[in-house]
Amino acid sequence: MTPENKLIADNFRANRGNLPWPVEKGFISLGYGDQPHPIYNTLVVHNSGVVITTNDGANARAVFGGEVSSVMVLSPSNKAVMIQHGDYFTIYQNLSSVSVSKGDKVSIKQNLGRIRTNGDTGKTEIKFLLLQNTTYNNPQSWLSNR
Repeated sequence: MTPENKLIADNFRANRGNLPWPVEKGFISLGYGDQPHPIYNTLVVHNSGVVITTNDGANARAVFGGEVSSVMVLSPSNKAVMIQHGDYFTIYQNLSSVSVSKGDKVSIKQNLGRIRTNGDTGKTEIKFLLLQNTTYNNPQSWLSNR
């Protein structure tokens, strides 16, 4: 890691438990780790991030300054943004549109794109993931209690 990236990673790590939420308003509707399936309660699903339900038309926002390392198209209506913060990465998934590009420097709370509303359920949900290198972390423990 470059000295600059090490400094960014150290600053990111120092803010554990104090990062702003990736949405202005919302609640965690599916937690990290093994969870009961929302419909079939005898099944267990593994969630490598958290799902946050928010308001229709809401925007995703960066939880920390960094550089956009990837913009992914998961399906025609589902995009994701990955931001690098030293050896940490945050991923913002389930976006209908993206307002940043690979290589962009982003600042804390910067708008990244619009969160997709599911046409079947009517819910507006973002999946938020946090990794250190390739190891998934529980993002909830990094976010502020508001």
